[in-house]
Amino acid sequence: MRWNMNSLFRRLYREQEGQAIFLVTACLFVLIGAAALSIDIGFLLHAQRELQASTDAAATAAAVDLSNNTSAATAESDANLYSGMSGGKNYSADQPGVQAASGFPAVACLTVCSEGQTTGCVPGATLLPTCDNLAGGNAIAVQYTVQAPTFFGKIFGISTVKLTASAFALEKGSTPIPANIVLVIDTTNSMGQSDPLCTVSGISSPTREDCAKGGVRILLQELSPCGPTGCGSLSGSNVNNPYDVVSILIFPGLTGTSYYPDDYDCQTPTLSISNGISKYAPPGTQPPYASVVGFSSDYKTSDSATSLNGASSDLVKAVDWADGNSCTSSAYGLQNPGGAHTYYAGVLTEAQSDLTNIGTIGTSNRTNIENAIILLSDGAANATWCSPCSEGQQMDFTASTPSSYGQSDCQQAVTVGQNDAKAGTYVYAVAYGSSNQTSLCATDNSTPISPCTTMQDIASSPNSIPDPSLFYADAGSVANGCKSTANPNYTSLSQIFQAIGYTFLSTRLLPFSLYVPPS
Repeated sequence: MRWNMNSLFRRLYREQEGQAIFLVTACLFVLIGAAALSIDIGFLLHAQRELQASTDAAATAAAVDLSNNTSAATAESDANLYSGMSGGKNYSADQPGVQAASGFPAVACLTVCSEGQTTGCVPGATLLPTCDNLAGGNAIAVQYTVQAPTFFGKIFGISTVKLTASAFALEKGSTPIPANIVLVIDTTNSMGQSDPLCTVSGISSPTREDCAKGGVRILLQELSPCGPTGCGSLSGSNVNNPYDVVSILIFPGLTGTSYYPDDYDCQTPTLSISNGISKYAPPGTQPPYASVVGFSSDYKTSDSATSLNGASSDLVKAVDWADGNSCTSSAYGLQNPGGAHTYYAGVLTEAQSDLTNIGTIGTSNRTNIENAIILLSDGAANATWCSPCSEGQQMDFTASTPSSYGQSDCQQAVTVGQNDAKAGTYVYAVAYGSSNQTSLCATDNSTPISPCTTMQDIASSPNSIPDPSLFYADAGSVANGCKSTANPNYTSLSQIFQAIGYTFLSTRLLPFSLYVPPS
């Protein structure tokens, strides 16, 4: 019996059948553990991407606020509003408990990087939005955290993993947004007056017209004629695939298109009340001819060019004597030969018509691109219609113009500007020396309105009619009691046009490593 038992144990000991069962069982534990780990890692990676997406959205929304000259508190509040926090617009039920990290959101002021500088600046930039705004900064940093749960990590005592996402966004002033832009410039007699509050490089005593042209020149420097890959060859006054195309309309208009060169080349003494300047007429009637320069993208030779293409661009010649132009600072560009009274409802109507019928330029279909009108004027629309006219009274309209066009001229301009916004156009209004005196809207006696209010109400967007963020007032207007509540820190035409230029650029996410926490 003992021999039989020993024999059995020896056989079992030497038997190799069934060993795979033990190996599979051991490997199964390993495989299950690896699968569990993969599930947790996959979930955490998804959660991290979700947190980063909501964090990027928060930074971008706050950067838009900075672009609109809001306070730091408002920008920071909106960052949280668009985050993944509870109650935020990007809150996700599968990721509860998102919190802002200590010290965030935080507004920062970035500069152009100097040699050797690597933080607190933007590498490769030549121009950045100013920090001279209500927030005191042009960028915002955000950081959010969440305790993401695990599924199988609990087996090893790891129930949650802390995830962190950071984002840093620069306000508008970075990536170009293609746009069709019509500049409507006042060239009436008052624009020939000097402006002691304005400075224009190269001109010791600039006129208001000089200052207006100087502002437009800064705007052109901000805009993008094409994408960063290059403008390519020109066809007429446009590149093959333009980004921002710009045209200039003036008021009063001209009696014929043959006078256009006098407004975009070296000045000649041809334009005057008796020679070239047309009386006002109902919208759509020609004369007057107002479109001095049609839609153009030849104002710079590349997106990164720091100087304008004055050698060949009629658009540049209309506002500049330098950058390859052969004109001088005393004889160049847009003239202001006369016309004491103003009626600009007609030119605003023409501006919208030009945008509506723009069609294709180069290889770019412009019909689905952002449209904008930028009006610069003192806002005193007071052209008169009279029949018969009394002694010394001037009729500013043609004899065939209906008498209604000489009534409520300022309100007519407001109505047209707001209708342009209803058609999908962003209408900017730059009040230049505007007043709060209702007497300066002389034909609006039945419903008194001031030039300042006129310009404020003209400023409108498809989203808001009127839109205070599109209204700007220069220092002369401010001195007259006409202020912009949305843009109070931009009071020189150079600042105003630079700020407007930034609105045609989008916000930009920057590497978070550029952020320097306050000391």
